[in-house]
Amino acid sequence: MNKSESTRKLTLLKLLQEHKKLTNEQMSDLTFCSQATLRRGLIELEKEGHIRRIRGGAVLEVAQNHEISADYRYHINAKMKEHIAEIASTFIGSGMSLFLDSSGTVSKIIPYLATVSNLVIVTNGLKTAYDLIQIKTLDSKVFFLCGEAIYDAASTVGNYGNEFLDAITIDLALFSTTGLDEQGAYEANFEQMMLKRRIINKAKASILMVDSTKFGKLEPYKLANLSSFESVITDNISEKQMADMQNMACELLY
Repeated sequence: MNKSESTRKLTLLKLLQEHKKLTNEQMSDLTFCSQATLRRGLIELEKEGHIRRIRGGAVLEVAQNHEISADYRYHINAKMKEHIAEIASTFIGSGMSLFLDSSGTVSKIIPYLATVSNLVIVTNGLKTAYDLIQIKTLDSKVFFLCGEAIYDAASTVGNYGNEFLDAITIDLALFSTTGLDEQGAYEANFEQMMLKRRIINKAKASILMVDSTKFGKLEPYKLANLSSFESVITDNISEKQMADMQNMACELLY
């Protein structure tokens, strides 16, 4: 697949995430592409399980136990995620030990770590680990948790890294999640949920970085109550969402 086709697919998926349902004519107008080109992109997205084509259009259809592929997660809603990462970066200082999950949202904090010295960074994200070793200071260390490699999530899961986790302290853990409401944070993948829950219980403090598109979205597996996080950082929040969350025992930043 060439770069323009990949970009077009990302654009189509983002449009359907925003509108949930669009006609072929609407998508063609919004992406400035022909019906034939549009059809090829929609067929690919349907094969990957992200959408369902219907008569005259398409609807978003991400199964509740299916994670959106890493390539999409790293690019969708980039500006929102960059804003969230900028706020989260203020919690990080020299000499800290960090856990970064494999999410596209948390990955946006990586550039801020390039000048922070003497960090110990643990991650289960394949791309996250690679990007970290490109920018880290010479006195910082990056550790990758071993486990079963998950294609869509570009990460590892499982209990293979338990011995290592038992031997290390974590000052701050940074997470994103696939769904959020006033009752808590939710995950689409059971193994991801179990690993993140273990890290939350181990870390001295945990921060949830989640863009506003995740609010009100429920997934099968509950990760934690919002009170488990020191702060929830987002890009925007409605008055109703703020009212729903105001009694949660965590700081809300946006």
